[in-house]
Amino acid sequence: MDKKKEVNDIEPGPDSSRSVDRFGFIKTEQNNSQEGVLKNRSTHERGREERRIRKWRKMIGAGGSDWKQYCRRNPHVVKRRIRKGIPDCLRGLVWQLISGSRVLLLMNPGVYETLVIYETSTSELEIIRDISRTFPSHVFFQQRHGPGQRSLYNVLKAYSVYDRDVGYVQGMGFIAGLLLLYMSEEDAFWLIVALLKGAVHAPMEGLYQAGLPLVQQYLFQFERLVREHMPKLGEHFIEEMINPSMYASQWFITVFSYSFPFHMTLRVWDVFLYEGIKVVFQVGLALLRFCHDDLVKLPFEELLHSLRNFPEEATDPDKLLPIAFSFKVLSHLEELEKEYRKRLEGPNANSSSKRLQPLKSKTMPRVGSQVLSNSNVGKK
Repeated sequence: MDKKKEVNDIEPGPDSSRSVDRFGFIKTEQNNSQEGVLKNRSTHERGREERRIRKWRKMIGAGGSDWKQYCRRNPHVVKRRIRKGIPDCLRGLVWQLISGSRVLLLMNPGVYETLVIYETSTSELEIIRDISRTFPSHVFFQQRHGPGQRSLYNVLKAYSVYDRDVGYVQGMGFIAGLLLLYMSEEDAFWLIVALLKGAVHAPMEGLYQAGLPLVQQYLFQFERLVREHMPKLGEHFIEEMINPSMYASQWFITVFSYSFPFHMTLRVWDVFLYEGIKVVFQVGLALLRFCHDDLVKLPFEELLHSLRNFPEEATDPDKLLPIAFSFKVLSHLEELEKEYRKRLEGPNANSSSKRLQPLKSKTMPRVGSQVLSNSNVGKK
């Protein structure tokens, strides 16, 4: 990344003269404190991290050559280590291995280049308009028409041509941006393909199709899970007329890559790519469980604000993820999916999903600069 930028090349936003954290985000008071903790790690802790990296390298093999064999022989070890967090220096490679995107890339040589260079997209102007809103506090994406913004444009444009039924939706920028911080353009493109087309887990393209059908389904399922696991909070949401579309849609559309601390986002993605969409439900439930006693006391406006602005302690992955993994949701998600589909096909289809109707557009909601503001993304 070219960190030497002229003033005229910087998008309006954070002061480029400020220092950056270990992930490349302009430091705030919040991640300054996190950096201090990291710098003060003991020699013992650094040594433990080095040993962890060696274990992962042995597990993966050169260029991922031993990965499949190790997974077959030691699936429980792989799951446990992924839940503890993938070493940052190996994260990009491991994400490609566990998502199935590496196979897609090898099976489709030259496809990405063709999509970028020789094809045109009806979404090009939309993509250009939104690029500066994607991780605006990260140095890689700050330079106008710089390498980060060009790469982001190329990946999003390529996918909008590859899958014209989906095209481009604003939330896709955060997913592409996250991936570009850990891999090349072509690798990021194929990982998006793997996710949306279902190379390993269920296809996710319904998150971005017209009407956001999969978002509607997930919000229905999430609301029911909240009522089951936290009935007091579920009842409070009903009394205050709070439904998941008011606070949780971004969790699913961007898989927590928007407005949450970046170190949390990475840990969620480690597990999400390996275990699938159930992880987003589990993490969402964990956030509510962590703040449960406070949330049940709040009136509408304060409640909605709290659901969009969780305290720092609640987003600590070492505290949050164990709570998330305690929720066993897979079988219930399958049952709720069947119920949701029956409701859509039944005579009362229009009224059955009435509470979720705010989600209509393929563009993420904009309320002033709230959704894609530096203040929200600045939490990274």
